[in-house]
Amino acid sequence: MTAHSVHTTLTPSPWHLCVHPEGWIYFFHPVLRILTVEDIRDPRVHDLVMQKAAQYATDEEDIEIKLFDISLKPTPLDHLVVNHAHCVASHEFAEVQSKNISNMEVQDLYRARRHYWTHVSRHPVHFPTPEGALRDAVDALVWYFTDNLMTGSNSTVPFSKAECEELLRLLKHTDLYSGSSPSKTVFLAWILKEVYSFRIAEDYGKYTEKQSKDIRAARTSRQVNAPEPQGIVMSSVLSAVVTIFFFGIPRTYLAHVKAAWKYRGRLDNVQQTWNAYIKRLVQEYSNFLLIATVLLSATVSFLAVSDIEQGGLFACIIATLCSLGSIIVGVFCIWSHQNNTTTAASFSYMHNVEHSLGLQVHAMLLSLPPVLLVWAILAFAASIVAYSLQALRNHGQNLATSWAVVGIFVLILLAVSTLLYSFSVIWKWQSPIRSRLRFRRS
Repeated sequence: MTAHSVHTTLTPSPWHLCVHPEGWIYFFHPVLRILTVEDIRDPRVHDLVMQKAAQYATDEEDIEIKLFDISLKPTPLDHLVVNHAHCVASHEFAEVQSKNISNMEVQDLYRARRHYWTHVSRHPVHFPTPEGALRDAVDALVWYFTDNLMTGSNSTVPFSKAECEELLRLLKHTDLYSGSSPSKTVFLAWILKEVYSFRIAEDYGKYTEKQSKDIRAARTSRQVNAPEPQGIVMSSVLSAVVTIFFFGIPRTYLAHVKAAWKYRGRLDNVQQTWNAYIKRLVQEYSNFLLIATVLLSATVSFLAVSDIEQGGLFACIIATLCSLGSIIVGVFCIWSHQNNTTTAASFSYMHNVEHSLGLQVHAMLLSLPPVLLVWAILAFAASIVAYSLQALRNHGQNLATSWAVVGIFVLILLAVSTLLYSFSVIWKWQSPIRSRLRFRRS
């Protein structure tokens, strides 16, 4: 026994009192090979345990029995049969007998081993660290590290690349390779319990390579689909509104939302994707806020011009209101998203978006700061042009200046239109023939 085993005069012989590294105790009978967490230092409890142990006595050296319930009436789940030679555990005695191990189904074997390592992690003191545990743990972690390198964020293994590096570094410590200790056993049992839980979930050892790839492709292809509006007419109307009044900007935010909710690999990748989504929104809104603030100052200053006519005044007021709207919505969105960065908040966010407003409407709301900013810029430009054209209607006053302003405005409008069109198609692959035909038509 190790330093974690404590013999006291209160413990009936030949029971051993064992102290888990966490501090709590359990008892092991080396002759009957019975383990219990009941306090057998109480004579009444000891008598009940001994009567119960007589129902599950075994002569096999590699098998021990853990008692959960000390009532005399036997039940299927009142005990656990543990086979240390093959590292398996089950509630069925025949299932984990050494002669029957080779006949177990693959998934049943992995479940039995997960039960075993769960048991070992809670009762590591009364027996040495199982042979091969360290080798199996290192082998699994090396593969998980390799999988992280090959598949990146799409990796589904239970440990990240950084976690694999840290665990492998600890396993390479010289003290872990020599001797046996309960803490070392608990550490290895925890790793192997996660390994076998993952293998059960992934149907490890069940499918061929092609079948496995098809199953994984089907899993990764599941994405959040935006519910379509009811009817073709409604869909067409919404698409026209997005294109004409929102300048197509919501489509970009719709792609952002879908990318943020796309599940890839482990659950912690969801948190990383969510944080990247919030960071991107905050950065974009901050840029829009800066421009909207400058534009608001310009529109307010322009309103102070005394001789501006009604048309220019109206356009300038619209620009001012749109700038204010962009600032208010942007500030609120930044505050709202920055205060909800947890994984639970991301799940609530996407569930409510998908089942209340819908992704398309939510994307339109997210696009309000840039959309209002574009309208503010257009309205302010219209007010400047209207003010310049006042001279043309006054016949002779500053005509050259007015025509120069109009000419510059037309040139800028053409340049901006060309740029917007170019960058709207530059991100899509254009075949040489299609590009040549478009050039000839133009």
